[in-house]
Amino acid sequence: MTQVSIVDIAAVAGVAPSTVSRALQDHPRISPARRAQIKALAEQMGYRPNQVARSLVTGRSCTLGVVVTDVTDPFVAEVMRGAELASRDAGYTLFFASSDRDPERELEAIRLLLAREVDGIIVISGRATARYAELRTPAQMGVDWPLVLINNQQAGPGIYSVRMDNRAGAITAVSYLKALGHRRIAFVAGPERGRSSRERLEGYRQGVAVNGLGPAAEMVVSGAGLLEDGAQALDALMALPDRPTAVLCYNDLAAIGLLGAAAKAGLCVPADLSVVGYDNIPLSAFSVPPLTTVDQPKGQMGRLAVEACLAALSGRPVEDVVLAGGLVIRESAAPPGEKQR
Repeated sequence: MTQVSIVDIAAVAGVAPSTVSRALQDHPRISPARRAQIKALAEQMGYRPNQVARSLVTGRSCTLGVVVTDVTDPFVAEVMRGAELASRDAGYTLFFASSDRDPERELEAIRLLLAREVDGIIVISGRATARYAELRTPAQMGVDWPLVLINNQQAGPGIYSVRMDNRAGAITAVSYLKALGHRRIAFVAGPERGRSSRERLEGYRQGVAVNGLGPAAEMVVSGAGLLEDGAQALDALMALPDRPTAVLCYNDLAAIGLLGAAAKAGLCVPADLSVVGYDNIPLSAFSVPPLTTVDQPKGQMGRLAVEACLAALSGRPVEDVVLAGGLVIRESAAPPGEKQR
């Protein structure tokens, strides 16, 4: 079957091919009525844009590169979904690459995507932030491509960010646990190199301070935001002479891992220990018990990152975006029991 071209549409419509081309691109020189007529005819005839030809005209590939830390992370998947929907609406295609949480692989992934001539790059929860400047030197395939960081931030020309107010989210979670009556609140940390991990730890400590719990209430155990971190954290926390009555986790995966470990240890959540996560991934509503968590607008983050890329490519001003997240209250947190006080 022969592919329908702009010339074919022009012949049926009785106009010049240039008129059809402008109408399909919503050019203001073509009246709204004529644009609608030509678009309807193009759809009726089964016209599909030739992306290669379009790229030759515009000088763009109509593709964006997305680098993720871990494709198995539910948070990343939700952000990617928002980005994919937004790019599809704009007529763009996304190429994905994974860094497996390795800064060197992250930089290499960006270079490989640039070699495919993507128009811009989006990085979700990157680990190599301080080294992005080296990718934007004249030797690195030009400097005219925008870089949008999700849940991260870095100063520099052509670098933008869409991120969560991580400190405020952690403070909200600690304040909620304090309002329930908890005074010994622990924190399971995330990746050491992650900006969001650092900010949530800072928010946890600020929450402890503003709620009058004092430095002695701080109980921080290390982690990397994985399911197994929760199990390891529970062992460390239960070994303390003055056990916590509640714990805030860097993310939902660690919190869900902790819930599983608590069940195996014979602990009842929230009667013996209250648990709060961070991200509000879909699985958090189906854990046992359902997890109280700080919500991140994940789909919106992906959509805004794509919109920032496209705005920068069109020469429009782009500002960094900081989103607020509310607390989703479920069943994993409750006032401390008599034995815990």
